Amino acid sequence: MSLFNKVVSGISKGASEITGNSVKSPTRRICGGGWQVMGPHTKAPDTRTTEQLLDNIDYFAQRNPEVAKFQQELKEMNPKHLGLVSDICELANSTEMLGTSLDIKDPRLVGKNVFATWMEKLPKASKENPEAVELAKEVINQTDDTASKYFLAAYNGILDHPEAARHMSATRPLVKDIAESTLAGSYTMDFSKEQKFINALNGYISPTADVEKIELMPNMLKTAGSIPGDADIRIEAFPFIQSKVPMSKIKENLEVFPQVAEESLRQGKDINMTDFLMYNTNLD
Repeated sequence: MSLFNKVVSGISKGASEITGNSVKSPTRRICGGGWQVMGPHTKAPDTRTTEQLLDNIDYFAQRNPEVAKFQQELKEMNPKHLGLVSDICELANSTEMLGTSLDIKDPRLVGKNVFATWMEKLPKASKENPEAVELAKEVINQTDDTASKYFLAAYNGILDHPEAARHMSATRPLVKDIAESTLAGSYTMDFSKEQKFINALNGYISPTADVEKIELMPNMLKTAGSIPGDADIRIEAFPFIQSKVPMSKIKENLEVFPQVAEESLRQGKDINMTDFLMYNTNLD
């Protein structure tokens, strides 16, 4: 069970002056109007300036008591984390035209105002638990609005766990792959895909998961992708990261995996990469 399962209790527009108000309208990134992309996708890089992001905080503070209460603390955060503040504000003030639209201001969602929780905790986390902030940024960068809000609700306690920093850092490069494997497909009219995404994250950000094996996974994916031909190479992440197989043995097997895989594929065989790395089964 993930360290953070316990926190789940249910589950660019130009800046123009607002008439009679010195606060500029926000420079938006993810909720700019029109049709929203659904499912896993990589958002465009955040090119907003620090000044624009500070203006955004002022704008949302005028309209959201959750932001106003912590306005100064939010503006004093590490500038590289201001984009996340603005993104969460956009999500909190948006509604998807779907039956599964989430209101993260509504305390009925998980027994608390999720939006207020993030605004309160982000300034401290920016200093003391930056890996949690970076993980949240990556989730929003790789998922649609519904999945992003679901993550914010399910992981509203993540900012309180700096002891999981290495697990979060190791998991962050895998978020895109996790999103693509759990959130793809047609609209299901429920939150089953979003919960599947959260369950997958929980498997990585868990004290029982071997963080060294998680850190190796990007190299595994790169190695698997380098095998020529139409290779069916299975990677079963959770048995792998939960295994007690010594890392020295896994690294030895990874070095010879490309040759073994190419030979197996020439013979018309499929290959389970994780089994090979853990047990060297294809050489027995």
